Amino acid sequence: MTNGLFKYFSTDQDKLQRFTNGQVYLTPAKYLNDPWEFRLRIEPPTDEYLREQAPGLDPEGMAEFRRRTVSGDWLEEGAEQQRELFSKMVGVVCLTENPLDMLMWAHYGESHKGFVAEFGPSEDEARTPLGLQRWGSAFGPAAKVEYRPEHPDLRLDTSNMEEVLLTKHLCWKYEEEWRVMQFLYKGDLHPTRNGFVLVWFKPTQLFRVILGLQAAPEVEFQLSQMLNHKEFEHVRKEQMHIDPGSRELKPRPLSW
Repeated sequence: MTNGLFKYFSTDQDKLQRFTNGQVYLTPAKYLNDPWEFRLRIEPPTDEYLREQAPGLDPEGMAEFRRRTVSGDWLEEGAEQQRELFSKMVGVVCLTENPLDMLMWAHYGESHKGFVAEFGPSEDEARTPLGLQRWGSAFGPAAKVEYRPEHPDLRLDTSNMEEVLLTKHLCWKYEEEWRVMQFLYKGDLHPTRNGFVLVWFKPTQLFRVILGLQAAPEVEFQLSQMLNHKEFEHVRKEQMHIDPGSRELKPRPLSW
């Protein structure tokens, strides 16, 4: 773990403009690129649970209730409802501990035309891990995502809610994600993109900016305009290049 966590940015002009204004998106679940995100499938109910929920049903009615609540369609419908509910309440800032991943640069850095920003707590804030799987970030406590072959179902008593929200399929393991989850009301409504919310970071919480290997001219120009201000003079400025020996991505200092 470095001093901070990283976020990849594409050339999206709105996100670039928000970043230079000291903001990032707090994204509701339904706008994340993985449709399994926050789609909380609840484990099939036990007979005891069903009797508690519908104590007045006769045996025939209970059998029909049981058949319906264990069907795949019913469970998936409930999962979609859970996702919609969470999307109205909670947003996510997705961060990573790896700024050098080629797939991340290709996907989230828009074929290396975007940039990566390193964020962390200010000097006057704790910079130590907040427990085994927690780390302080500019946007609140960040939790480490786990990757598994199968996504866990949510228990009926919701006792594993955090585990479910922080688990993704193994195919996403390359992201090495750390996730900040905040209530949407803590952010500011996006002025033009309906449903999106913005959260702020302080200049002291921005540690480093790394331009992509093929950084778009407008990205480089707008970032240089931002980082040449006095409040950002501490920020490390770098750009990715291909190391001639290892052929790996590596950052090197950049001066404007």
